[in-house]
Amino acid sequence: MRVKPPVQKTQKSKMVKGLMIVGTITLLSSFGLGLWSSLTGNYTAVLDYNEIELLQLEAPSAGMPCATVHTTAGDMQFTLYPEQCPETVANFRRLAESGYYDNTYVYETAPEVFFAAGSKELSPELPEDWASRPEEHVPQELSPKLWPLRGALCALPTGTEGGFWKILTKTQDYFSGSRFLVCNSIEMTDEIQEGLRAGDNEAMQRIAEAFIEHGGIPNYAQQMTVFGQMTEGFEVLDAITSAEVTGEQDATRPKEDILITSVEIGTVS
Repeated sequence: MRVKPPVQKTQKSKMVKGLMIVGTITLLSSFGLGLWSSLTGNYTAVLDYNEIELLQLEAPSAGMPCATVHTTAGDMQFTLYPEQCPETVANFRRLAESGYYDNTYVYETAPEVFFAAGSKELSPELPEDWASRPEEHVPQELSPKLWPLRGALCALPTGTEGGFWKILTKTQDYFSGSRFLVCNSIEMTDEIQEGLRAGDNEAMQRIAEAFIEHGGIPNYAQQMTVFGQMTEGFEVLDAITSAEVTGEQDATRPKEDILITSVEIGTVS
């Protein structure tokens, strides 16, 4: 099952109308090949099976950085992973501590699947002259230890760079920015479960079972930076992703505004 990521254009664009889901069982079966083929047609990520872990299922250690995202729907707490995603976590931290996220919007939801937030506008648009800032040009940091499970905190992509050869070989440099996405979960149907379990590699089987047991968005795996994991506030995640959306023109925007009132950075006690 494929879920289309949020629109992240820096100029005004029409929002995705509703949730676009198509079958990707054959791509999910690529577990057995040691590859995650891109579901957006941009690139292929090659994984070293020996490096695969599930850090998000481990209890966070005292002293690890964490973030409390205060919203008008309630609070959510996330453990952050600077060892795996140092530049992404540093960027998120700087923005949070500067107050950038204060009174920003949840601007897109896919019912029960994800929400996208951190925008100054009721859309994915960036503030004027903001797109060229380094905060929107953070190198994508894909880790075989972090996966888009339910409650995963992800940095949304902002663009690519690369000459003709990189485009031809799909090896462009990818970047993320200020806006973020929190995963809830697709419906783990029998068909999806069968596709996830299709590979015969032990490491990927562990990942497949983690998605089946805990939920998440499998086709986002190795497609965007996962840099945090929710530890508290799953009821808030459910409330936001089940919020009523607006009419046909902006079908993916919450009908009643949901705000990120602030993001507080701390450490796990």
